Amino acid sequence: MAALPTVPRAWSSVELPGYREHPVSATYSAFDYLQLPPIERKLDDDLSWLREQSPVRGSLGAPAGSSDPVPARAATREQLDGLIGDRLITPPRSFAIFIGDPVPRTRVRSTTLAYLDLGEFLVDVAGGGSLIHFLSDQQWVLHWLLFVGVDGSQAVVVTDVPFGFADDEKTHRLFDPERREAQVCAESFSEFLYRFWIENEIWLRARDRKSEPPLTDEQRAYAEHYLR
Repeated sequence: MAALPTVPRAWSSVELPGYREHPVSATYSAFDYLQLPPIERKLDDDLSWLREQSPVRGSLGAPAGSSDPVPARAATREQLDGLIGDRLITPPRSFAIFIGDPVPRTRVRSTTLAYLDLGEFLVDVAGGGSLIHFLSDQQWVLHWLLFVGVDGSQAVVVTDVPFGFADDEKTHRLFDPERREAQVCAESFSEFLYRFWIENEIWLRARDRKSEPPLTDEQRAYAEHYLR
């Protein structure tokens, strides 16, 4: 059974210029999850598929002092372990490696200047499990969090609510799946990471044909799914 079964499924993302346009003018649209392109590549838990890519400028691994957005907290394995504490949850290996190893994140960039941030605290989920915030866009329009169940189940949710942070109005410590404040955008962290990586590459390469390399065969096949 899929994790968080009562939460709607949708892929909130940017357009793929020339292939998948926004229904209305927007930074993000919630695209039909069931109509997403199939993933043809094997996604191993060690992230070998991502390590094979070349490092990119403006990546999620941009060093402090660069012109790219840098969060107040470094997303490290030490911080992740501190957040989890004695909770009876184990994040999937792909997530633990992505957070604990500084190399894979240097292969991923974001058209909306998203950045890694594990947040201030873990979020309890009504019915069991926890959410771990790991990504926000620069304008705080959307946030992405990993759901980890006590049974090892996983999913990635996307929301405009800053779960994992305290703001002036409330402390976002509890997520209730029945309140429809989020959507499941991927059934696993590996799936999310692949789609986030390839869709941002497609957008950047399609928008800047002079400075960027052409689409790879893999990227073109993914984008052309929407022309069929």
